Amino acid sequence: MDLKAVPASNYPLPDLVEFLNRGFEDYFVPIQFNTVTFSDMLRKDGIDLTDSRVLIVEDRPRGLALIARRGTLRVSRLAAMGVAKEVRGKGAGTWFMDGLIREARQRGDHEMVLEVIEQNEPAVKLYRSSGFQTVRRLIGFTRRGKDAKENGKSGLDKVDLREMGRLVSQYGLADLPWQLSGESIARLNPPACAYCSGPAYMVVSNPEAEHVVIWSLLVKPEARGKGLGAGILKSAISQHPGKTWHMPALLPEELGKVFEKAGFEKEELLQWQMRLGL
Repeated sequence: MDLKAVPASNYPLPDLVEFLNRGFEDYFVPIQFNTVTFSDMLRKDGIDLTDSRVLIVEDRPRGLALIARRGTLRVSRLAAMGVAKEVRGKGAGTWFMDGLIREARQRGDHEMVLEVIEQNEPAVKLYRSSGFQTVRRLIGFTRRGKDAKENGKSGLDKVDLREMGRLVSQYGLADLPWQLSGESIARLNPPACAYCSGPAYMVVSNPEAEHVVIWSLLVKPEARGKGLGAGILKSAISQHPGKTWHMPALLPEELGKVFEKAGFEKEELLQWQMRLGL
């Protein structure tokens, strides 16, 4: 095959959405983007379209890799990579990945990170063969609809999202997944919001929506081990009853007990957090 990779910035957003959706066709779990959700991902995850690449096979776009960068830390993240089904299993993915790693080294990045669905064995095999090492397993939790009710305290104070980002950077795990890091939290905009209850904090997507995503849960170190994390989750559910609450499969497995204590159910989908030293 005649293969090459060109900057994603060469193409308009609607074309990139089409390339990405084709790359995830018949994927392990259904994934479908539109220009709005794609634009939101670009902004929140810090994706750089000049460093992202479109895979060209026989002069036709057949894949897309989105690269997010944090230049001061010299870290790049493979935010998404999809290859059209007609060229899968023919070495195009390996060739594409090798080029992405080579370009990251040329930029002077110190490491490359990604998350991959654990059950997606072909993708896991590709990344491991490219040298990525597992950092940890990532898990997700849900409390659904009418079951998501609590009778606990509902009084919560609002926190500025940028301040919340600073707190996560200061007190959270140093190697949190990219989307849960302090820098990513600081990029969020309303209707996303942050709450606190004493030394316990949380960040959610639009709390008025039927489906609420939890982007951060934090308790300051001196107050940990007292049930305050589960307490603020229950308070938020009490303040916004009858909704479905979702912690995406980005939560470090070692932090899962607080969600179990708050009545959340663990999801079947799991991810590996992976890194490659460059």
